[in-house]
Amino acid sequence: MATPKPETPTTSKSKESPSHSQQRKAVVEDTLLLNVVQAYFKKAAVVLAVWATGYFRFSPSWLLLGLVVYVWKERHNAAKKNTIAIAQAIARDEKGVILAKVEDLPSWVYFPDVERAEWVNKMIDQLWPYIGDYVRKLLQESIEPQIRASLPSSIGSFRFSKIELGDIPPRIGGVKVYTSQVRRDEIYMDLEINYASDCNISVQVKGMNFGIKNFILRGTMRVIFRPLINKTPLIGGMSVFFLNNPEVDFDLTSLANAFDLPGLSDMLHSIVQEQIAAIMVLPNRIPIQMASNVDVRKLKYPQPQGVLRVHVIEARDLKKADIGLTGKGKSDPYTIVTVGAQSFQTRVIDNTVSPVWDEAFEFVIDERDGQFLNLVLRDKDPGNKDDELGSISVEISSIFEKGTLDEWLTLDDVKKGMVHIRAVWLYLANDPLELDRQMSNVMTQVRDLAIDEDSIHSALLIVNLDSALDLPMIEKNQFVVKYCGVPALFFELCLRNSKRGKKTLAEPSPSAVLTLGQTTHESAVRAATTEPRWEENFRFFVANPSLQTLEMEIRDTKTKKTIGVGAVRLKELMNAEQMILDQKFHIKSDEPNSCMYMTLVLRVLTPESNPEWLESEHLYKDDSPEEGSSVDTPTKAGTDKAGTSVDTVPTAGHPDSTDKTAGSDIKSETIKSVSSSPASETEVRQRRTGPPPSAPGSSVSVGEAGRFGVGRIQLTFRYSLQRQCLVVVIHKIVDLKPAEGDSKGLADPYIKMYLLPDRDSKSKRKTDVVKDNLNPVFDQTFEYGVSTAELANRTLELTVKNETGMFSSSQSVLGMAMVDLSTLDTSKATTQWFDLAPENSAKATSLESDV
Repeated sequence: MATPKPETPTTSKSKESPSHSQQRKAVVEDTLLLNVVQAYFKKAAVVLAVWATGYFRFSPSWLLLGLVVYVWKERHNAAKKNTIAIAQAIARDEKGVILAKVEDLPSWVYFPDVERAEWVNKMIDQLWPYIGDYVRKLLQESIEPQIRASLPSSIGSFRFSKIELGDIPPRIGGVKVYTSQVRRDEIYMDLEINYASDCNISVQVKGMNFGIKNFILRGTMRVIFRPLINKTPLIGGMSVFFLNNPEVDFDLTSLANAFDLPGLSDMLHSIVQEQIAAIMVLPNRIPIQMASNVDVRKLKYPQPQGVLRVHVIEARDLKKADIGLTGKGKSDPYTIVTVGAQSFQTRVIDNTVSPVWDEAFEFVIDERDGQFLNLVLRDKDPGNKDDELGSISVEISSIFEKGTLDEWLTLDDVKKGMVHIRAVWLYLANDPLELDRQMSNVMTQVRDLAIDEDSIHSALLIVNLDSALDLPMIEKNQFVVKYCGVPALFFELCLRNSKRGKKTLAEPSPSAVLTLGQTTHESAVRAATTEPRWEENFRFFVANPSLQTLEMEIRDTKTKKTIGVGAVRLKELMNAEQMILDQKFHIKSDEPNSCMYMTLVLRVLTPESNPEWLESEHLYKDDSPEEGSSVDTPTKAGTDKAGTSVDTVPTAGHPDSTDKTAGSDIKSETIKSVSSSPASETEVRQRRTGPPPSAPGSSVSVGEAGRFGVGRIQLTFRYSLQRQCLVVVIHKIVDLKPAEGDSKGLADPYIKMYLLPDRDSKSKRKTDVVKDNLNPVFDQTFEYGVSTAELANRTLELTVKNETGMFSSSQSVLGMAMVDLSTLDTSKATTQWFDLAPENSAKATSLESDV
């Protein structure tokens, strides 16, 4: 006897009752009838418009204009629908779409170091319904009241009428993790984000609906896990941001669809792009604190890595975008220069294909690896969309490695055209003595390169605006209106009461306005508070810190009145320790105790590198440090890591105490409040230069001239994991023994280096010659391309020589030093003094470490 087969879902679905079938048929017929009616009225509207044009004798040009707009909109919508359909198909079935369209391959196909993250996508897909519920509650319970409170009372009816994130979650196309070229207490991870959603979000204002749907976002998101700690959760914090502006697209719904027209659509997309950039495109980032002892301010606003100065010089052989009646035309070109969320534009040069701009721009670089310098050349067309004449992208890391890029670059996406730029990488120096030289260099560039003097600067001011305290209350009129029953008397009473309303005190809604020169930055508004917390970061380029002043103003956004002002002279920063002020600044207001809490950091812009200027930021403070921690804890003042007593402030006239702090006051101290008494220029110079040199010919002790009596040399070693190279900085030599046979009793010293066991031209390095000096200062940097494994078997040989003539009888070798690199700590910069030994008996020994 045969066993009956179980009924499958398809069989049960096929067996519908007659009533259900009739209902479905009726719905289909109603839908078809509705489509016919809609098509009829659309065609009738077109016929009516044509008839009205003739009846009212309008120009036929209006019909042509409407036709152009209609054709553009149809093509634009068709292209957008095709893009959205492909993106959504990839989100649903990546493998199938890849096989059907091989040119849209994800990055993990092209780059072997980019890995697939399908397991993450599966987790996101499973979590997506819960994420949708969370976002819905967040928008309705938190975001909606804040928006309603910030809007004028006349638009107080704002609300989210529909929040649907759709069924398509974001996908991660590839993941790249950096562990070998970063610090040992951090992890870098790049995520290729592809969010092609079928969302539908609408808002209602005054009964009118506006909305967007089919939101698309593509870009590379960087996640930095730092610092790594030796306690749970092992990661102290995270920073999330986009390296460059992501691609954004969306469709408009309801009344917002009226903006989907040429010009208006581009403007709306640019507004959305700017809002995303203001939240999480560098230099903006989203910090996530995961351990209680992590400094969130440093996590959110780390010090920039440098500044990129870009000089857009000229272009040639550009495309002729404006065609004249004779068939020959030219263009009106200009250039948009972009790095991350920072963007500048040159002036428009009319009627030429070989424009000369000679304009310079400066960009603050937070992450040089992964960011690009983008140049887009366009033709200015008033009233129309500007035509693109070509574009080019340059990796900022390549400019950093070269130091300077001065080339003609061929434009992409066009048949011809080149642009000439000069890009210079600038380091950030915390040495006030470097400022005078860089100000002189800036004036030289302005004169030689014919650049506007207001476009390049000598320093950078970083302002971390934290909060304000004890702000004054504001006066607010309170009107008392009585209804008299008669309309005329009612309006008369309203007018009379408006002139003599009661005045009450209310909390302000303050925002801070910071101004330096021609640059002004304004903070966000904090509603109804006398102690606002902003926690925002601003950057100002400074021309002359000795003369400029940072002006502070606090405004109440409700009354549009100023409730407090203040000022800080940047000259105070030049005398402060490490050029940092972290303190409260007095505000002049109706309250005597009003103040603003800010951290001001001044840095000199210089093309020269010096390891002494590198700063190690300590994000995590371990209350009970344990052995084996992956994070370097700050060395306490008064002792070094070995427990040896070290003076944190050098004693004047004592070379040993100064030696021990040379460079350490710059590298290993965290940001802290400074006293009102600034350091003198002599103290700053002593901390910078180390032991005071002896005069030529004077008697010196054995300790000052080294154990061998021929002098000492100061060196800094730093290993770059990213570039796999050893960086050696030769600072100076003190108490060098005079050269035998020199008529003046002096020497003309220079240093020759070899990285042993190699002794060829590739290993040879040589400094400049310093004439007639026994305490020469070189401050020159040299690099050796060598891996960390090879470094353990290398020795650096330094020979101090005296420049002599062909027939001179003076001594040629003044001293030697041999440095064993196997003991070098590659995780940080190290500054040390070494004894010089006579020729053929060099036994250099490190005296003390300053880092």
